[in-house]
Amino acid sequence: MENNSFKTYGTIEKLRPNVRKGTTTQKDVVYFYFVKNDSVFHKIKQLPNYGIEHLGIKLYESYSLKVVESDYGIFDIDFKKRKDTVIDKRNYKVQIYNTANHRYIIE
Repeated sequence: MENNSFKTYGTIEKLRPNVRKGTTTQKDVVYFYFVKNDSVFHKIKQLPNYGIEHLGIKLYESYSLKVVESDYGIFDIDFKKRKDTVIDKRNYKVQIYNTANHRYIIE
């Protein structure tokens, strides 16, 4: 990830605290997006339960993001490095989601 990656900003678009994973486990889910080559890539990051509250994550804030060039599914978002920037995804025509269900949740 160190050699073959690029840095950008990930903007939070939806927060889902305390989502059930299995029968007894719960996790927090953060939906965010980043822009590369005039396309918006939507990604999901799972955090431990109460991770959103503990890190102070809020909607529409941007954070430092490192993405592997060869596979955009491998990334590292740093929720401790907030950036004062807002990227509006409506300015881009191409929106790339992980799955159709992911698209349904976001829209």
